[in-house]
Amino acid sequence: MLSSPIIDLAIGLTFVFAVTAALASLVTELIARFLGLRGAYLLSGLRELVDGGGSETALTDVKQDYETFQDLITKSPPPAARPSATSALLGGPILGNQGVAGQLSTRKLTLGVTTGKGRLPTIKPAPDSPRRWPQLRSLPSYISSRSFADAVLDLVVPDAKGQTTMDAIQANVDKLPDAVPLKASLEALVKNANGDASKFRASVEQWYDDHMDRVSGWYKRRVAWITLAAGALIIVMLNLNALTIGRTLYSENAVSAAVSTAAVKATNCTSATQDCLGTLDSELSSAAASGLPVGWGTARACTQKGVRCGWWERRGILSPFGGAGAQAAQVLLVLLGFLIMIVALLPGAQFWFGLLSKLGTLRSTGPKPAVTGEP
Repeated sequence: MLSSPIIDLAIGLTFVFAVTAALASLVTELIARFLGLRGAYLLSGLRELVDGGGSETALTDVKQDYETFQDLITKSPPPAARPSATSALLGGPILGNQGVAGQLSTRKLTLGVTTGKGRLPTIKPAPDSPRRWPQLRSLPSYISSRSFADAVLDLVVPDAKGQTTMDAIQANVDKLPDAVPLKASLEALVKNANGDASKFRASVEQWYDDHMDRVSGWYKRRVAWITLAAGALIIVMLNLNALTIGRTLYSENAVSAAVSTAAVKATNCTSATQDCLGTLDSELSSAAASGLPVGWGTARACTQKGVRCGWWERRGILSPFGGAGAQAAQVLLVLLGFLIMIVALLPGAQFWFGLLSKLGTLRSTGPKPAVTGEP
């Protein structure tokens, strides 16, 4: 059984990793919202799903493309135009104002051709349009699979008259030109439905969810670099050195116990919400007050009587003792401590808070009481 000091050390370090990761996640989300990354990836993923990403999509044309796409089914002969299925879906009554104020057609933006899997598409504003960033921030950041399925059925069965049957779906999908990429996907889903309209709808929803899981992976890989950069900045600004913090937690039982107690109170915080961050700020301040080495205060070695320290020594970057070898070793230890903190950002705040919860349970359980006698 691990001793209580070892558990307190593990809880303390895990708590620091979790708080740092949560703060980095908050900064990342703010930057992603400012840049409109979620909306850009959502629309890029939608186009990759139904169009293959090989053509531009002008959001100002979505209403017209919606009507033209339905004309491919309802009119004979069909129009020669081959509108983007992405644009047609976004121009319909279901997705036209999904997650935005007003209509998507008011966004004077054009999604450029996708150059590779996971790459953010080029988004170009019209010459007479407002600034690009406010428009990007106004794009929808989420479309549910249910809304997507409703939009697909509305697009391919415009003459349903209140009831969508499998025969109508199959007949209308067959009317689509082969040049429309969406047709091949819908034909496969129709075949797998075996004449069941409910099963077809469920297949459309699953098709969308599976693809958006991949889009979410693309998004996370891209913002991971933002998280690392934001986390590195937070770590340096707050002087969060894993080696210094670990040494303090290991050598000073009072600090370790205080930090462990504060950490256990924050185990329910699993995301960077406002209430969560408020709790973390309070608990981190409590931990720092107990003696946890956080911030760029004067190094303890420089508080000793008779020790002369310059600016670098007072910050703990250089050692007030020893020669050049000791100074170089101190710098390396500082850099290594920062590097450990940066690497700890990779698993994410949810991982560390989950681990913190398990360690808190282990701490509260304690060792099994000894048997004092027979019953």
